Amino acid sequence: MTLILCLLARNAGAQFLKYTPPGGPPETPESRKEAIEREVKEARYHLGPVRIAPWMTLRDIAYVRNLFATGRTPPNDWTATAGVGFRAYLRNGPKATWSAQVLPEYLWWQRQDERRRLNGRYLLGFYGYFNRLTLEVRGGREQQQQIVTPEVPVPVSSRIDGGEVLAELELARAFFAFAAVSVNRQNNLVEDLGDSRTEGLVLLDREERVTRAGLRWQPDPKLSVALGAEHSEVDFDRSALGTVDRSNSGTAPVAEIRLERRHLRFEADAAARSLEARRGAEFVPYDKVTGKAAFTVGNRSRLSATLYGSHDLVYALSPLYAYLDDERVGLAVTLDFGRRSQGRVFAETGSDTYTAFAAGTPRRRDDVSSYGAGLTFGLGRHLSLGLQALHSEFDANVPGGDRTYTAVGTTINLVGGK
Repeated sequence: MTLILCLLARNAGAQFLKYTPPGGPPETPESRKEAIEREVKEARYHLGPVRIAPWMTLRDIAYVRNLFATGRTPPNDWTATAGVGFRAYLRNGPKATWSAQVLPEYLWWQRQDERRRLNGRYLLGFYGYFNRLTLEVRGGREQQQQIVTPEVPVPVSSRIDGGEVLAELELARAFFAFAAVSVNRQNNLVEDLGDSRTEGLVLLDREERVTRAGLRWQPDPKLSVALGAEHSEVDFDRSALGTVDRSNSGTAPVAEIRLERRHLRFEADAAARSLEARRGAEFVPYDKVTGKAAFTVGNRSRLSATLYGSHDLVYALSPLYAYLDDERVGLAVTLDFGRRSQGRVFAETGSDTYTAFAAGTPRRRDDVSSYGAGLTFGLGRHLSLGLQALHSEFDANVPGGDRTYTAVGTTINLVGGK
């Protein structure tokens, strides 16, 4: 395991550029400080000064179906992930907490046994909330199954080694200075699959380094505005490079805002990116604003609706294109049934617009639509059942580019959280 110190920012943290699955922003009803305090309190067992929370899950029990217009259609298959592990916490006084997560998971596929693998999350962290200083540190390895790029909507195991660090200092009432550092190494574990659709994903293996610093104004816990600057460096794996190298670096002004009132919430972040090729790479310069925004109305404990949108840079897999602009707008509705039971539906639409390396390359644009639903039932203090469904369609303007992805499944959390 590679353990690198980096930044975990509750607000205004360093951010990596990567593909985000459909569904909109996740619910974040509590801050990181509140989450740590809750987890320590709920830890069931004590080993001297160490509190231990056992963890068991049987998740993503899903039927997966992919269709490609080119005829490269993988077999419809069943998959599931089972995990058993623990989280441990050590309080170092009333304002500092050390944490460790050892959460191994076994990934199973019914027909494609070459995709079976031992994944998991192995993390160490420190969280210090002092009088005027906040310090959050986490590092380790996260290896999970996910969709890496919309070009190939096939779930594969991907490993991220790295970490994050955040330091935030209160300068005066309501004014804070923050600094963030993140280092991240991503490897897509597809070498042994023998799958022509996914073998090229090694071309997206890379290391990313991000630093961010600035000022934040927070007159009360439910209003926050941050302004700063971010510098990023991305080095793609030269040993896996094909005909092009997408390595790049750049600096961007960044802004974030968070506003919460009784029946509405608004969150947004934006970065005016200016990226250039690095170390002689063929990367095409990028000068656009990326970011996300979400506006929620309603009662979080009953019924709420969220209108969200995003504009992200995603590195392209095709040797003809440097990257794509992933733009989406969507609506999600959440209904709380009580006793930790909840339902959520969403629908979103957007486009993936590709930027070519060379003039004369055919223009490519994929129109994307996705919809899905999820139900979570609290069956006891330490038992929950979830049902999920997702369908995405990609309509391309180039021959053979159409594709779909469908997954229907369930999740059982036996002990602990996610």
